[in-house]
Amino acid sequence: MRDLFFILTIFAPMKTTLPTKNILKVSCCISLVICVFSFSSAFMEGEAVQGALYRSLISFFLLMLISIVNTCLLLIFRKENDTTGRNCSVWFYISSFLISTLVMWTVYNLQNYLVQQGISAKMIVVRVKGDIIYLYILLQGLFINSILLLLQNFIIIQDANNKAQLENSRLSAASSEAAYQLLQQQIQPHFLFNALNILKSLIKKSPERAEDYLLRLSDFLRVSVSGNKRGLATLNEEMKLGIDYLEMQKVRFGEALQFSFEITKSDRFLPVFSLQPLLENAIKHNELTDEDPLVIEIRQEGDFIIVLNNVKLRAVTEHSTGSGLANLAERYKLLSGDEIDIKDDGQFFSVRLKILENEDRNY
Repeated sequence: MRDLFFILTIFAPMKTTLPTKNILKVSCCISLVICVFSFSSAFMEGEAVQGALYRSLISFFLLMLISIVNTCLLLIFRKENDTTGRNCSVWFYISSFLISTLVMWTVYNLQNYLVQQGISAKMIVVRVKGDIIYLYILLQGLFINSILLLLQNFIIIQDANNKAQLENSRLSAASSEAAYQLLQQQIQPHFLFNALNILKSLIKKSPERAEDYLLRLSDFLRVSVSGNKRGLATLNEEMKLGIDYLEMQKVRFGEALQFSFEITKSDRFLPVFSLQPLLENAIKHNELTDEDPLVIEIRQEGDFIIVLNNVKLRAVTEHSTGSGLANLAERYKLLSGDEIDIKDDGQFFSVRLKILENEDRNY
């Protein structure tokens, strides 16, 4: 089969995308099945093993030869820029039927020779006499060739559909990747915008606390910038970023901010910067006082991370870009197809995040 495919490449440019290998493989399999059926049929009818074997080999030779010829003609007559071979010129079909008829005529003469030599028993085609033999051979050639052309077209259509599905999947993945990268690029500018606003406020009110805040901000950014390019982080990495961020806020709010982490150390994954926007959201929307502190709990429940805080809404919300929670929701959809679960009963606000099993994105 490899040699046949090498011969076929002579008739076609290297850029061909036609499934010539598949056509030949399927044709070979079907020819073998028919060959076995022909041998069994002849043997059951009482023909000698040698004659039955010759008959089955002739059937295999006939079908494979017509299949190879049709494939060569397809490569020759397909129209320019036709990558499917489904829009061949009319000369392809004319040539195909003419050559198949010629092959049938050759096979007829070969069968006749085998009968004359006593190798094979007389078959129906040999018993046909006179000019009607030409019509019989023509009809037989048309029928067999039509079946093989239908098979060939079916393989080509299936191959074209598979390639179209793969291309659509590739384009969809590329689109999702581009959208995800755009969302990913929004994360740090969003965080820096809010962090610098806080730093500016601290510089005016308490230069000492502003200096401490700046040092913690520097450590936080160093860890976050060193993150990977997969768009994912381990639970340990996200927990470290979350703790660093809350420690920064402790510089600003003191005992008015309380937090706790109850996460089992694990190499499972979360989207990068998935906890920080939730922590920022809690601080931004709620009052923080020493008498009534904001309490944030980050805990693991099975395959989920729960971020929960008590609710005491501010009269005036701090200014921010407001894209953190929406950004996280979109990134989750692109990464795994999951949605984040948000609950607010007026006393407590919680967000539930699905822990991802591995770092392979599910586009």
